[in-house]
Amino acid sequence: MFGVDQAPRYMAETEAAAARLQEMTSPGQYAALVGRAERLLDGMFTVETNVDPVLMAKIAIRERFVAPRAKQAILMVATWKLINDLANRWSVKKAATTLAPNPAREAVPV
Repeated sequence: MFGVDQAPRYMAETEAAAARLQEMTSPGQYAALVGRAERLLDGMFTVETNVDPVLMAKIAIRERFVAPRAKQAILMVATWKLINDLANRWSVKKAATTLAPNPAREAVPV
């Protein structure tokens, strides 16, 4: 499949492929594909994945409705989002603590 570090590119390619597919098909055909993808995804996960349901449907369409492939791709995207969110929170917390003035340090004469 792909590594977690390639998830942003995979998501962008999935969005682009879905846009091309939507242009090539009629609205009814595309709605039928999305409905099929939603039925495939219904009940696939027992936990919250924190992935947009529309993106999940697009991933299922891209993976040609093969359940194991779609599940693996969605879990990779969810893992990347989790890692990215944790990294961003850690960076903000670390930056806030390093930028905060320390009154004890400033009060000590040199």
